[in-house]
Parts: sequence; structure tokens; C-alpha cells
Amino acid sequence: MSFLAGGLPKPEKPASDVLDTRQDVSVYHPGYNSRPLLLFLVAFLAPSGSCGVPFSVVLDACRILANNKDGTLRVMDDDIDLTTPDDEKTLLSPGSYTYHVNGGETTYAVCTSFRAWTPPKVVHSHWDLDVMGATAAYQASSASTYSTAVKWDDGRCAVTGDCSRLQSSHLVPETEEAWWTLRGMSGLTRNPKGINSPPNCLATRADLNGQGMDQGHFVFAPYAGKAVCVCLTDEMPDFAADYHLRAVNIPARIHPLNVYVRFAWGLFRASLHVLGEFAKLPDVVIVAEPTFLPASDGPPATKRPRTEAEPMPHGEQERNPDRGDENQEHDDEAPMLTDDDGSHRESSSDAALERPFKLYTLTDRDLEVAEGLDADLVDGRPLMRYEEAAGIYPGFSKTMRLAHEYRQLHPEVSAVRSARVASLWEEDDEQRL
Repeated sequence: MSFLAGGLPKPEKPASDVLDTRQDVSVYHPGYNSRPLLLFLVAFLAPSGSCGVPFSVVLDACRILANNKDGTLRVMDDDIDLTTPDDEKTLLSPGSYTYHVNGGETTYAVCTSFRAWTPPKVVHSHWDLDVMGATAAYQASSASTYSTAVKWDDGRCAVTGDCSRLQSSHLVPETEEAWWTLRGMSGLTRNPKGINSPPNCLATRADLNGQGMDQGHFVFAPYAGKAVCVCLTDEMPDFAADYHLRAVNIPARIHPLNVYVRFAWGLFRASLHVLGEFAKLPDVVIVAEPTFLPASDGPPATKRPRTEAEPMPHGEQERNPDRGDENQEHDDEAPMLTDDDGSHRESSSDAALERPFKLYTLTDRDLEVAEGLDADLVDGRPLMRYEEAAGIYPGFSKTMRLAHEYRQLHPEVSAVRSARVASLWEEDDEQRL
């Protein structure tokens, strides 16, 4: 037997660095005398040593809050538009600004909740990057559940690179499944497996989800040709010191629209208190939420005389802002879901998601959205790179509808309607399955 010197213990780990959060970028709505605050973002220190917020991130956020209307920024009380810089690394300096939509509309409508927001058919051009996902069609995994498949396929946290304590995290949260269906997201992303599937999930370290990403503290966005982590709040200053504007790994199976929707969802989540003030202003036009979606966890609704309604399917009417079930304080805890057995789980964690893949979820709404997307292609719009990777082409919606109708008429010849995925412990007997 021999003995080896083990050496002294490693020194105590120093305290984590934190970023200065005393500066900010504030963007105001210019159409009203009160100049209501539209957007508030902490201006963290960037890797270059400069303090600010990526110019493209501010424009993306303002576009979403202005109900997908493109526009420009101006320094507060200035009449000159700030030119969008060619350098993708440009930061917007801390200060006060106003957002002006193209076309000169001053009292443009404000989207104050995720439920009221409609995703665009295609993402903005600077989101059409290979690093934002969808560089390859998703190949089915042998794993028995989508959460297991995600952790197997990714192997590491998309943000930190850690290989332990992983969990499957939704981009479009599972709590928004009704919104996903209403907006035809399966048609837009050509993902018939729906919201609970690997193309909408990526692996993250478990502690970064429920109290981090699901609280809107950080999102993912393109910056300087990379997909990066963008911290929206000052609630995680030590995390921001390590990961703000640090490149992240978006798996090839992820659709960029899902990343963009998560960006929007996180923005609305982080802006609950700011956007809640709009409901108190009598003259501001606010985009209405559909009445038939489950109750939102956004800011409490207040009666307002003016709303900009969106088309509601099947004759639905505008949301009634006086509904009593929505006039309650926002709960800062992550939303919870209840399983059939009565147990609870966090909205986007995979602790209780060990169930088979959904094998068929296309709806008539999905097909309608796909046909609208297809119509743009027929009219000559060029394909985005991620659309090519997903197998989208002029006329693709006709194939989708034919397959959908055939499966409905002939379920006996399609394994899709009755198939299930075996659990890890079942016998490998295809005949018995």
C-alpha cells in the first residue's frame, strides 16, 4: 500500500461578480401628452466595456410592444430619427427615447400582454441566422418522452454549457398551449407535434428555468451574428455578469420563431408593471386579448374606453376589461400546472413531463395559418433560410391539408392516430406494441 499527498484544499471560491445596474434605457410612447413609459431595460456593461443595450434588441422589443409595427427611435424631445446602425454590435446608450412607427401614426396601439400579441408569419431578417436554429429537420429520437429526448440530444445547458442538473425547458411555455393553438403555431413552424415537442424545447440547467427564464429575467436574441443570452432585468446580477451577451447554443432542431416568441413572452413578463400602467390611461389604444383564452398572468385589467380589437374566430367578441376574475394581483411565483393525479409541477420544467410524444396535433387553424404563409410564397416572397431547412416550399400547405384530410378519413391505415412510444422498460417487441 502506498500513500499519496493530496495537497491543500482548494481556496474558498470568491464572491460572484455583479454588474452595475444603475443605468437604463427608457423608451416612451410619443402619441400622448403624458408620454407613458413603453419599455424599460437595464443597461448592463457589455463585453466591449461600454454600457448600453444592443440597438437591435431595443428595436425588436419596441416592435413587439407596438403590435408588430416597424419604427424608429428618437432621443427624447428630438425630431430626428436615429439611423439603424450597420454595425450589429452597436449599443444604445443609457437615456430616454421615444419610439415612432413608420407611416407617421402617433397614437399607435400598444400590446400590453402576451395573450393579445400575434406572432409574425416570418421572423425579422436579422433573426434568419443559422445560429438561431432550424438548420436541420428534427429527427425522431428513440427516447420515450420528449423531455428525455431533449436532454439526450443536447447533452449540455444551452446557456452555461454544464452537463449536470439538466432539464427540458420550453421556449413557448406549456401554459400557453391555448395561445399556441389560437395563433396556429404548429402551422407556422410546420411542427405537427405541437408545443410539447423537441423543436420547442432545449436543455437548460434546472435552476435557470423556473426562477430565471420563466420570470422573464433573460431571453435569447441575435447579436453580432451570434445567438446570445440577453438579461432584461436586474434580478440576477451575478448571472448577468457571467452570461449577459454571451453566446448560447440553440440546437438545430429549434425553430427561430419559437425563440422569437420566447423573446416576446419574456419581454411581456419582465414588463408587467410598466405595461400595467397603460390600462390606467383613458385615451391609450390597447390591443384586446381574446376572451376565450385561459386567464392571463399579466397585469390586472382596468376599464378603458378604447381598444384595438383583433379578428376573433367563430364570432368571438372583444375582451371585457371588467371581468372580475382578472382583477387580481400578479403572483410572482412561476405558474403551476396540475397533473391528472393532482400533483403540481412548474410550468416549463420537466419534473412531471414523462409522458409520450403527442403524435398528431394539427388543427384546422394550423392549416389556415400555413395556407396564409403559403400564399405569401406563391406571390413571390423569397424563402428564409430556416424555412428551407424545415422543408417549406410554394404549395406545401396543400400537401399538409391532403395528409390531414386523408388521416381523418382513413385512420385505420395510419399509425399516427393510434401509435404510442414505448417506455424505457418495455420489452423490445414491435409486434406486441
